[in-house]
Amino acid sequence: MNRRFDSILFDLDGTLWDATNVTAETWVEVLDRHPDVKCAVTIDHAAVQRYMGLTNEELAAVFFPELPFDEAFALMEESCALENEWLPVRGGILYDGVPETLARLKADGYRLFIVSNCQSGYIEAFLHAHGLGDLFEDIECTGNTGLCKADNIRLITRRNGLASPVFVGDTISDGSAARTAGIPFVYAKYGFGELCGRGRTDDYDEAIENFKEIVGLMTNS
Repeated sequence: MNRRFDSILFDLDGTLWDATNVTAETWVEVLDRHPDVKCAVTIDHAAVQRYMGLTNEELAAVFFPELPFDEAFALMEESCALENEWLPVRGGILYDGVPETLARLKADGYRLFIVSNCQSGYIEAFLHAHGLGDLFEDIECTGNTGLCKADNIRLITRRNGLASPVFVGDTISDGSAARTAGIPFVYAKYGFGELCGRGRTDDYDEAIENFKEIVGLMTNS
């Protein structure tokens, strides 16, 4: 990458934090409430990591392919509501160096944003749980807009008048979203894509092995 960026857009799951333990526990609770429902996937920590990043519509079809979509999606919404209730209190696992690195980037003049395929309220739960709300200028998600990640990247870019943004994410779908939106992609190799087998990509502009490397990458861009 050979130009200066004015802003950094981050994916959330697998890039800034790992909240899969809490998510898996919400599914245990939801399935306990619906003993007649059979899930096509054994939902545990590893499974949640593997599928994290898909939209709720996509997950409904993966988890409950034999149910009518409305019923399957209602189960997704029930789990999401529990996530939004539990995560602001319990939080997730931040990747090493996230708070101080974000603070450094903001102090260096970069405008920071989050774009995710999650439900409404999920990004807010992340920000509340870890006290990071003051670092981000704007957020957007599929649950708010009904749009795909690429379109939400475009939306954030237009809404905030960004001249030269870059997107940081951990899966092949993140890279595809950045490409479709027409902005460079930094691949977070420490995230779910490499570890969980569903999102590894070789199509990126730059890669980082840990979150703290983003500072040096931006400094040298």
